Amino acid sequence: MIVTGNSRGLVQVLNISTGKYAKGGSCKATGKVLALEFDPTGRLLWSGDDKGTIFSFAFDMATGKLTKLKRLVASEGAAVTCISARSWISREARDPSLLVNVSANALCLFRVADDSGTLKLRRRFPIRQRDWNVHSSFCPLISFRQGACVVTGSEDMCVYFFEIERDSRACCVNKLQGHGAPVLDVCFNYDESLLASSDASGLVIIWKREKKAGLSV
Repeated sequence: MIVTGNSRGLVQVLNISTGKYAKGGSCKATGKVLALEFDPTGRLLWSGDDKGTIFSFAFDMATGKLTKLKRLVASEGAAVTCISARSWISREARDPSLLVNVSANALCLFRVADDSGTLKLRRRFPIRQRDWNVHSSFCPLISFRQGACVVTGSEDMCVYFFEIERDSRACCVNKLQGHGAPVLDVCFNYDESLLASSDASGLVIIWKREKKAGLSV
């Protein structure tokens, strides 16, 4: 089965074996669905829309049925453009977490408070995002080291790394420059030795981690 979101605000489950939508596998959001993300178990789903609303749903893997659970307004009228889930971040932050890009110049880190997908804001990182669908990601090795990080694009043409446990004034630990247009997406390989970033002009840059510090083109 696959789950889709559309411009009519529908979150739908499609059975690819039959080519039909699952019975009970359709729910309505408040606006155009721009982001979808499952928790690691596959039983909990979040959607984000262009009205700034995040919904959580229970997903029945056997039947494809969706049940709407919780609703959170991340920022009124500001689009939610990306959602990433992680079961736990580090030894200091063992709760399940959600990383959310919001078109209100913010990258938000939420704690998942219960089995219904209730979200509690933990950190808010400043980035430039108003007009574009910017994406972010948890760094893949953050569960195995101290100093858990997230990485995000930004409309100021930079890639930012934030350490989630640091003081707000020092939470930005790295900034990559090289794009000439808003950076829309970022993606690490499995061991963080390479990072791909793409921008609104169609340019993709591959960054290679140096042995001692930082990333280089």
